[in-house]
Amino acid sequence: MPNHDPSLNNSDAMYPGTAANVEQSHALIPAQQPPALPAIQVPAGFSGGVSGAPEIIHGSFNQTWLLNCLRRQWLPATLLGLVVAAATAVLLLWLFPLSSSVTAYLEVKGQNEVSWDGTKERIQPKELELFQETQKTWMKSQFVLQAALRPKSISELEAVRKEEENALIWLYEGLKANFKGEILEVRYDGEENPEEMKKVVDSVINAYIKEVRDTQRIEKKEIIDKLAVLNRELREDLEQKIEDHGKLAKDLDGGDSPIADQMLAMLIGDLRLIEQQIIKAKEDLIEIEVERKVAEQTANSMAAIDQAVQMELEGDPMLLNYQQEQFLVTQQIRSQQSTGRGNSAALKQLKNQYAQLEQEIQQYRFQKEAELKEKYKSVPNEGYRLAMTNYIAFRTETESALAELEAQKKEKIDLVRQRAETSGMLAMLVSEIEQLQEVSRVMENRLRGSTIDDQTQKDSIRIMQPAFIEEKINETQRYTIASIGGIAGLCATCYLVALVEFRKRRLNTPADVDEGLGIRVLGVLPPIASSRAMRSGSPIAIQLSESIDNVRATLMHDSTSRGRQVVLITSPATMEGTTTVASHLALSFTRAGRRTLLIDGDLREPALHKLFGMPAEDGFSEVLRSEIDISDAVRPTNTEGLWLLPAGMCDMDSIHALATDQLQPIFEKLREEFDFIVIDAPPVLGLADTLSMGQHVDGVILTVLRDHSEVRKIHKAT
Repeated sequence: MPNHDPSLNNSDAMYPGTAANVEQSHALIPAQQPPALPAIQVPAGFSGGVSGAPEIIHGSFNQTWLLNCLRRQWLPATLLGLVVAAATAVLLLWLFPLSSSVTAYLEVKGQNEVSWDGTKERIQPKELELFQETQKTWMKSQFVLQAALRPKSISELEAVRKEEENALIWLYEGLKANFKGEILEVRYDGEENPEEMKKVVDSVINAYIKEVRDTQRIEKKEIIDKLAVLNRELREDLEQKIEDHGKLAKDLDGGDSPIADQMLAMLIGDLRLIEQQIIKAKEDLIEIEVERKVAEQTANSMAAIDQAVQMELEGDPMLLNYQQEQFLVTQQIRSQQSTGRGNSAALKQLKNQYAQLEQEIQQYRFQKEAELKEKYKSVPNEGYRLAMTNYIAFRTETESALAELEAQKKEKIDLVRQRAETSGMLAMLVSEIEQLQEVSRVMENRLRGSTIDDQTQKDSIRIMQPAFIEEKINETQRYTIASIGGIAGLCATCYLVALVEFRKRRLNTPADVDEGLGIRVLGVLPPIASSRAMRSGSPIAIQLSESIDNVRATLMHDSTSRGRQVVLITSPATMEGTTTVASHLALSFTRAGRRTLLIDGDLREPALHKLFGMPAEDGFSEVLRSEIDISDAVRPTNTEGLWLLPAGMCDMDSIHALATDQLQPIFEKLREEFDFIVIDAPPVLGLADTLSMGQHVDGVILTVLRDHSEVRKIHKAT
C-alpha cells in the first residue's frame, strides 16, 4: 500500500527521532476534535525515549478508553447493540409471558368417629393425612374434572377449546391442590385468560363438592338404616319384656323361700351375662357389616384405583424408556451449557427434543392411566375379595355364637320360669327391662347423632374464598423487564465492542503521545474531510498551512541552533499521512524563501510523482544504481524554490544500495545545493529502508493519525 492518503484525509502525524545524532524526539499528532491544537513544547533536554513500557501501553481498560473506543466505533456498536437489544427484548418477552394465578380456598374437615355410646372420638393424625391425600386425589380425579368441563359454559371457553381433546390432561397437569391445616388451596398458574380460568376453577370446586357430598351421603344413609333396624329389634324385645312383666305380675301367687331366692338370683345373674353377650354379638355384627361396606367403598374408590395405577406406572417399561431418553437429553443440554454454547443451534434443538419427549410422556401416561383404570374397574379386586372372605367368616362365627347364646338364654329363661314360683321372676324381668331400656337409649342417641351429622354434612366442606385472580406478570411488568433487558444488552454490546477496539490501543489525543509516551508533540494538523476541502482559500487549507508553518518555524529554529537541514518524514505504519505532511512541509519551506528539495524515499510505493504530475522514471532508484547523476534526477516543480527527486523505477539493487555508502556522497552534494531537504520515507516498522536513510539525516518526524495509529506501534517505532 502506498504510504500516503490520496484524498489528503486526516493528514496528521507524530514522529520520534531515529537518527543517531538526534538529541530530542519530536512528534506531529493528528487531531479530529478539536480542529487544531497548538504545538506543545517541552523543556530543553527532554529525552524522547523512555525506559520500559509506559502506562498507556500496559494500562487497564478505564472510562477514558471506553469513551474514545465508542467514539471510534459508535456506528457498529450502535447497530450491533440495537440488534442485541432487540433480540434480548424479544427473548425476555418470550421467557416472561403474561401470566396470572387463579386461587380458591376451601375448608375441608375430617369426620370425627362416633363410638357406640354416642361420644365423638378425635381423628388420628395418620388418618387425617390419609383423608387429606384422598381429598387431593379426589379433587384431580377424572370424574371430577370431566364433570367440571362438561357444562356448556365451560366447554365453550377459549382456554378449553384451545386444548381440544387434551383438555383433561391440560387441566390435570395445571391444577394444584395442597392442604394447609384444614384449608385446601386450589390453584392454577398459566398464561390463559384469567377470567376464563376463574370460571374453570369454580366449576372444578363445585364438581368436587358435589361428588364428595353424594358419596358421603350414600355411605351415611346405609349406616343409619342399619342402626335403625337394630334399634327397632331392641325396642320390640323391650316391649315383649314389659308385656311379660305385666302378665307375671298378675299371675304370681307370691310363694317364696330363701333357697328359691338364691337359686333364682343365680339364674338371673347367668341370664344377665348371656344378655350382655348377646348385645355384644349384635354390636359385632353391625361393626362387621360397616367394615364390609367400608371395604366395598374403598375397593371402588378412585383413590385406591389411582394408587394402584401409579404403582403400575412406576414399573412401566415404555415410560421408563421415555424417562431414560429424557435423562440423556438433559445430560446433553447440561454439557452444551457448560461449554458456553448457550445460544447454539444444537442446544435449541436439544431443548425442543426435551419438550417433545415431555409431551409424549404426558400423553402416554394419560392414555396408560385411562387403560389401567378401566382394567382395575373390570378386574376382580383381590383385597376386596379377601375382605369379603373375612367378612363371611367373621359373620358366620358371630351368628353361630349369637344363636348359641340365644339358645342358652332360652334355656335359662325356662329354668327361671320353672322356679319362678315367687316374686324373683318379677325382679328378673324388671332387671332385663332396665338393661334393654339402657341399650335402647344408647342406640337412640347413636341414631340421632348420625342423623344430625347427615343433615350437617354439607358443613364439612365449605368454600372460604371463591376463585380470585392474582397477576404474576402483568403487561407493564413484562415490557419493563424486556426494556431493562434490551438496555442491558445494548450497554453490554457497546462495552464488548469498545473492549475489542481497546485491544488495538489506537491513539486518542495528542496528550497520549506527549504525556503518555513522553514524546514531544511538534504540531497538530486539522482533519481533512476530502480533497475539496484543500482548495485554495478554504478554511481547512488555511488552517493546514498555518499548522505546517508552525512546524516549519520550529524546524528552522532548530536548524539554526543544531543544524537540522535534512528532515525525514516517516510513520509507524501505512496510511498515516506521511506523504501529505512531507509535501506540505516542503511547500512551507518554499514559502519561507528556502531552496527546498522533496525526495520520494518510498521506493517500493512511490506517490509524490503523481502528486506533482511528473514521470516516475529517472529518479532516486536510478541514482542509487549509478545509472544517472543526481543532478539529472532532481527536477523543478511548478512552485518556485521547490525541487522534486522522484522515486524512480525500484528494484532490489536500489533497495540494497540504501544500506551501502552510496547515500553519503549523494546527501553531501544535495546539502550544498539546497537549504532544506525533506524525505518522504516508507513506514519505519517492517522495512529497513527508513533506518538506512535515517543514518544520513539531521532529524526525523514520525507522523501518526488519530484514531488510526496504534500506541504500541508508535512506542515500538521510537
